[in-house]
Amino acid sequence: MLFSSHPVTRSGFSHPVSRFQAWLVVSVLLLNAVMATIGFQSLQASRERVFSEVQTNTANLAALLELGAADSIRRIDLGLLSIVDVLESQASLGGLSDEAIEHLLQLHLARHPAVDAFRVSQRDGVLNWGKGVDPASPVSVVDRPFFSEHRAAPGAALIVAEPVMGRVSKIWVVAFTRSYRDAQGEFAGVVTAAVTLDHFTRLLSPLSLGKNGVAEIRHRSEALLTRYPPIDGRHGEPGSVGVSPGLQALLDAKVEAGFFRGAGEDGVQRIHAFRTIRDTPFMLTVAMAPVDFLTDWQREVRHTVALLLMFFLATLCAAWMLRRYWGQIRNQGLFMQTLVESLPVPFFYKDAEGRYLGCNQAFERLLGKTREEIIGKSVFDMAPVEIAQRYHEMDAALFEHPGAQTYDWVIQQPEGLRHVIFHKATFLHANGSIAGLIGGITDVTELKQVQQELQLHRDNLEALVAERTEQLKDAKEAAEAASRAKSAFLANMSHELRTPMNGIMGMIDLVWRRTGDSKARSQLLKAKQSSQHLLALINDILDISKIEAQRMTLELSPFRLQDVIDNMDGVLAHRAEEKNLRLLVAPLPHTIPDYLLGDPLRLGQVLINLVGNAVKFTNFGSVSVRFDVTDESTADILLRCEVIDTGVGVRPEDVDRLFQSFEQADSSTTRRYGGTGLGLAISRRLVELMEGRMGVESQFGAGSTFWFEVRLQKYQVLSGVAAGSTLNELPELQLRREFTGTRVLLVEDEPINSEVSCCLLEEVGLVVDLAVDGLQAVEMARQNCYSAILMDMQMPNLNGVDATRAIRADSLNQRTPILAMTANAYEEDRQACFAAGMNEHLSKPIHPEQLFAGLLKWLGKTV
Repeated sequence: MLFSSHPVTRSGFSHPVSRFQAWLVVSVLLLNAVMATIGFQSLQASRERVFSEVQTNTANLAALLELGAADSIRRIDLGLLSIVDVLESQASLGGLSDEAIEHLLQLHLARHPAVDAFRVSQRDGVLNWGKGVDPASPVSVVDRPFFSEHRAAPGAALIVAEPVMGRVSKIWVVAFTRSYRDAQGEFAGVVTAAVTLDHFTRLLSPLSLGKNGVAEIRHRSEALLTRYPPIDGRHGEPGSVGVSPGLQALLDAKVEAGFFRGAGEDGVQRIHAFRTIRDTPFMLTVAMAPVDFLTDWQREVRHTVALLLMFFLATLCAAWMLRRYWGQIRNQGLFMQTLVESLPVPFFYKDAEGRYLGCNQAFERLLGKTREEIIGKSVFDMAPVEIAQRYHEMDAALFEHPGAQTYDWVIQQPEGLRHVIFHKATFLHANGSIAGLIGGITDVTELKQVQQELQLHRDNLEALVAERTEQLKDAKEAAEAASRAKSAFLANMSHELRTPMNGIMGMIDLVWRRTGDSKARSQLLKAKQSSQHLLALINDILDISKIEAQRMTLELSPFRLQDVIDNMDGVLAHRAEEKNLRLLVAPLPHTIPDYLLGDPLRLGQVLINLVGNAVKFTNFGSVSVRFDVTDESTADILLRCEVIDTGVGVRPEDVDRLFQSFEQADSSTTRRYGGTGLGLAISRRLVELMEGRMGVESQFGAGSTFWFEVRLQKYQVLSGVAAGSTLNELPELQLRREFTGTRVLLVEDEPINSEVSCCLLEEVGLVVDLAVDGLQAVEMARQNCYSAILMDMQMPNLNGVDATRAIRADSLNQRTPILAMTANAYEEDRQACFAAGMNEHLSKPIHPEQLFAGLLKWLGKTV
């Protein structure tokens, strides 16, 4: 049997009980000793951690205090620099009046609450201007050390004096001083900012250092500026000298920051954090006293002792309870038997021969037999032979490979077939031999039904997914159709807008070229500028559309960066001159190669946009442009460009909107300055296409710095070969001189554009034949020989692309240069022209210089 009962004699029980009690006593003592050791080590570690945290906290407080003091001193110095700049800049203009200087000092005094007074002395050291200065009672600072230092090196640097009693204010102050020079660059005097020691005290007062904490600021000469909290006596007076040995050791070591421990004048031990205030002759210390910050640790000591006492009592109580309940282990067999009996799952166990040793009530109900009819029997005694043999084979397999076994089975019950799962495992004798097996049976009939229902739902879900996939496919096709429609609309819009613009701008150019009336030319110039502005707006809108449609592509051609800069200067220099602005372009660093490989047109577009914006939003001052190389490899460079202006600046909350399409800083910007708000958005995306990035640093009211970085390949120019050449003679004059009487064919269906082009061509002496559509152009090309054909793309009857193919296939002009003059300005339009056999692509509106340069390039050549 699995459970058996054997009598235990009193003598056989007493000896184990004695050994168990001795084991309990030793265990309790050892466990408490271990806990006491752990507690002591924890307290030691906690104390060291507290000291470490305090040291870190004082260091952080000292760093924050140093930042605050340095920032305050920097602002004071900026005020001094501003006053010096005004005094020096006006020196060459005759200088400022007394009232103007006093007004200047009052203005800066209002801006710098930390300063008690700004005062100005002349080269003789007498204070002439500033708060509290009385001309009737002159005060001289010529004997102050800072005065002689400034006189020896005028304009060199900020000098901060030791704390002294002010001769004018009669209070303790620290003098921040800078010298200024006259028109000849000679020493002219000193500007002084007198800062009271209360300012430094206010920097220390917010610190929370505990009851015995201390913070001090001293001059490098060890003179005390302020101490918080203040103390009475000589050591707390401003200007007092003398430091502790620990601080003196750090000063002797000339370190910027450090720690030391020691007692102060009051005998209290403290941990001190020391820092020098950068760019100043000041140093500060922040100290906290262990008597303050060890309070929590001392409380922790008391708690730990209390917990150890409680643990000792708890272990005693646990040992007593363990001894009391140890005797109940003898009832474990009965407990296990009761547990098995109460299991709701049918449970049984067999011996190694396959005979049932026992079962629970659930198993009895499953078989419909009593326990007496089951125990001692095998499955062959209770089931048909073929079924019993299958059970026997499963048991034999488990005995052959001891361990656990799980398998599905189907059994016959009065209510029908039931799906069950058998869980079996072998159990062993004490000597390790197999004693038999235990098993449980789980009815999963309802679970099987649920699985079948889930399968039905899964099948339905797959059908729904297939249906939804088809819907998504239809939606995708609809979206692609919409995208194609948008592309067609943009292409059509490009053509429809550029065609009339070509006529407008062409007519303006024709009248400009033929009139000598200065007033008429002035009016025409304004009309031309307006049309160019309108064309720029159209180009911006079409560019952003191409970018968003991912149709923008970049050229890859060799160019000189200086040529791009010169082009920008030629476009924008007159705008800067009209506003009396200085347009400053720094010389290119020698690290930039002479020739680069990239898209000079788009790079120039970005540069012109940034510089143009800077000129637009700057009313006085300058616009500066500088380039640098921030990264370089053997194949390429990372070029950085910065455009710096002294304009209106940008509010921080408006910065993110600048690079969004159709966005400007605020709605008034468009009304005041014009524009679509697309320039920066286009520029940023062009820069990103060049594997770069763009950003801005701005202070509202004080100017902006727009910058971008692009990666450009290096281009090696062969020895003796120039990248390009510029003719001194204008293309128009060269055409008239070399090609007068040359016959060309113009293919244009739009009357106004046809008139403009004919007039321009005839003005340079060309003989023009006109075809109004593609069919007529093909017919004329088959009958006449031409030196060049100017072909529109969109025409009735036969478009320019198909007409070009026909001319190249069969005509007298199969090798005649064909130049596309079209409002279709997209890259795919260019490629379509070249694929059809055209040699040049001129996008409308076409400027006369562009037309003449294109003709000059191809006339006299064959292809």
